[in-house]
Amino acid sequence: MIHYTSWYRLLIPADLLEVTNFERVRIWQEIAVSLLKKYAERFYNFRKQEYEGPHLEYYDVSQTDDNFIDEYKATIDRNAGDWITKINELKDQLENQTFRDAWSFGNLKAFDFSKHLYQPLIYFKNNEVVKLAPVPLNEGERDFVEDLKEYYCNHKSDFEGKDLYLLRNQSKGKGVGFFEAGNFYPDFILWLIVNGKQYVCFIDPKGLTRIHGFDDPKVRFHKTIKEIQNRLGDPDIVLESFIVSNTYQREIDWWGDGSGVEQQFDNNHVLFQKEDKHGYVGKIFSSILSQ
Repeated sequence: MIHYTSWYRLLIPADLLEVTNFERVRIWQEIAVSLLKKYAERFYNFRKQEYEGPHLEYYDVSQTDDNFIDEYKATIDRNAGDWITKINELKDQLENQTFRDAWSFGNLKAFDFSKHLYQPLIYFKNNEVVKLAPVPLNEGERDFVEDLKEYYCNHKSDFEGKDLYLLRNQSKGKGVGFFEAGNFYPDFILWLIVNGKQYVCFIDPKGLTRIHGFDDPKVRFHKTIKEIQNRLGDPDIVLESFIVSNTYQREIDWWGDGSGVEQQFDNNHVLFQKEDKHGYVGKIFSSILSQ
């Protein structure tokens, strides 16, 4: 109960700690229930990881893997005639195999990257008129794929004799998740194969305004994944992970200790998408191949 008391004092404004009516008691109860749920979830995940950990193994990705998408489903308001026409146009191009590189309408964009294991990828901000499933890429995810595509096209000589693959990782229930990192499902899995050795890298483009420092499980995952690699013990497979931040570094410089902040981010595999657009992808490959 000592820990919960300290959490209460962090979460509840001082004026709400004064008991003046039962409405505040209701607020306390809601906070207590929320904390208990979080505790139960973490305890469950810890025990599940403890049980499953010894049984982890590598396996080959097959065409029936849940991470592969056979189709997108669009639900459109029947009064949105322009959207119905354009979505049918995209559908026809995909079915007739006349789709080339990119297609867009409004804030929806379908695009190819030859190294992604299925085509196309779709970026879209769902609205009240059109809903897409599975969930489309968000802006940070789209930018990462386009940055990777640009880097690959501009450095093709660096990839001679190497095989590169990318796959969007689905969410809970279908994708690859890690209970060790708070039930973390990184957005992308990247493979680089060099002379029979596989470098498997989990990459998660995300905003960091709700992440509270280098001790967050998703940030520490770059260390956790190495522990998993050591447990699995295959010398021909190297595991890595990166957070690709679409939050500006200046907004979270407080994470550091005031000196060498940029190096601290690099050391913790936090890369910045906006400030280092033409460099962060190269940092990923340099880190991978340095092992």
